[in-house]
Amino acid sequence: MRNRYDKILRNDLSIAQTVSKNSDSFDTPLGQLSLNVVVPTLILYVKWILTESKRKNIKRLYFFARDGYLMYHTALILCSKLKFDIECSYFYCSRYSLRMASYRFFDDSAYDKLFIHSYKLSAYNMLKRAGFSDNERFEVYKEIDFPLTDEQKIMTKTKFNDFCSKVKESKAFIKILKEKSDIAYENTLLYIKQESIPDYDKIGIVDLGWTGSLQRTLKRILDSADIKTHLCGFYLGMLETPPKLENSEYNTWLFNENDVLVKSWFAYNLMECIFTAPHGMTMGYTDDQGIIMPIFSEEKNAANYIEVIKEISEKFAADCDLKYCKKHKKLALRLLKQLMFNPSEQEVNLFRDLCFCDDVGEQYQSNIVQITDKRKFKNQLLFHKIINRNEIDNLYWYCGSLKISNVSFKKLYKYMFLLTNALVISLKKLIQHKK
Repeated sequence: MRNRYDKILRNDLSIAQTVSKNSDSFDTPLGQLSLNVVVPTLILYVKWILTESKRKNIKRLYFFARDGYLMYHTALILCSKLKFDIECSYFYCSRYSLRMASYRFFDDSAYDKLFIHSYKLSAYNMLKRAGFSDNERFEVYKEIDFPLTDEQKIMTKTKFNDFCSKVKESKAFIKILKEKSDIAYENTLLYIKQESIPDYDKIGIVDLGWTGSLQRTLKRILDSADIKTHLCGFYLGMLETPPKLENSEYNTWLFNENDVLVKSWFAYNLMECIFTAPHGMTMGYTDDQGIIMPIFSEEKNAANYIEVIKEISEKFAADCDLKYCKKHKKLALRLLKQLMFNPSEQEVNLFRDLCFCDDVGEQYQSNIVQITDKRKFKNQLLFHKIINRNEIDNLYWYCGSLKISNVSFKKLYKYMFLLTNALVISLKKLIQHKK
């Protein structure tokens, strides 16, 4: 595995020397992948965040759970090493917890995302996004005349849209959602105040990125409470440009909406599996003897795997002489592309047991890589996407699954997948520009 990345790592002597120094100490497949790819990317990303925060005179950074877990622990070491006067906090939240607090407004992006498409479209999954219990779901089904026996059935996009249209008109749905959201809103505000966000004129929030929805939802909650704190988001990459809002800005490191080629190969589902935490998703908050504590879902991630990366990142951060280098971004992109687009079989097998869910409620879990047949790989290509546009048949990590599946012409499939993504992304940009 070392030989796959040696040439890339040599572009930064300090990083290459740190990798070499620690190779014998972490001589396992996971240790080597972490040392050669994951940790250098993590360290360089956090260094960029801290440097930008200092430049912008930000005194407090909030690393959002769970993506920010490894970043937070790395930042603590780097802040001390670099003597940066920046406080770092780990902020327990999730799309689920913040959106639950925001649904009560019924007019923002959080509410709209209740009805967004996911890999497994069903009535059950949609209503579980809003935390509806069995009896609450049954009440909605009864009002809209939806068969209870169909709630777990996977729908096409068209049928799912029809179902959502009926739900939006349901008085039972609106009433139950408002009651749940009001409670979540009060508890979330208490947690926000406990974590001192209102005490700062400007704060930095740190996450992996993609759409910036967490920042927008937090901004809406703060606005409703007349909290004027300026939010400065730091993200690894953005798939789209978020709408401009007062007292809110977005900063990206590796790629933004216009970087079509990077977005075409970047496996952001895999990135979320790598950058996670040894605790479950934040479902909400509760008052425990005057202290607001997060409520977690059952943990489904590999805690031991995360702790290995954390140990290596802390050792790396302490050892590496991180001087500013314009090539750091390019270095990280080359390392990630080698892993994401050209993985070895050994690397893919490291992630075989890791699960991922694209849905905010995490009602279902699927392996990040799957051994499958050529039909599923073909369905991700342009012609089949057009023919089957109302169906969802995605793979979480296309190139990883392709590597371990018994399929001929793998290289052709891989580059056709890259071309498909580039064309689809470019087409979406063109349509949005015309609007």
